[in-house]
Amino acid sequence: MKSAQTLDLAHLSAQAAGDKLLMEQVLGLFLDHAETVLEALAAATDSKAWHDHAHSLKGSAKGVGCWAVAEAALSAEQNPLDPAQIPPLRAAFSEARAAITAYQAG
Repeated sequence: MKSAQTLDLAHLSAQAAGDKLLMEQVLGLFLDHAETVLEALAAATDSKAWHDHAHSLKGSAKGVGCWAVAEAALSAEQNPLDPAQIPPLRAAFSEARAAITAYQAG
C-alpha cells in the first residue's frame, strides 16, 4: 500500500483557486489549529472529546492536503482513548509541519 502524501500542493492550490497568498495563510492556520487540537487530543479523558478532536484534525488535514495527518487522525478517531494513536499522529504532523515550513520558505 502506498503511504499517504505529506502535503499535496496540487490539492491545496485547487482548494485556493491558485491563490498562493491564500494557500500560505491557510497553511499557517492549519499549523496553529493542528498543534492546539493535538494537545487537546492527547489530554482527552473521555471518548467524545477524543473523537471530536480527532475528527476536527482529520477534516482540517484533508482540507489542506495533508493526507498522512488525515490518515493518522482517522485511525485515532476510530480508536478512542488509545494512547498508542498519539505518536504516529504527532510524527505525521511533524512531517507535515516540515513540508509546510519548506513550502513557505520558498
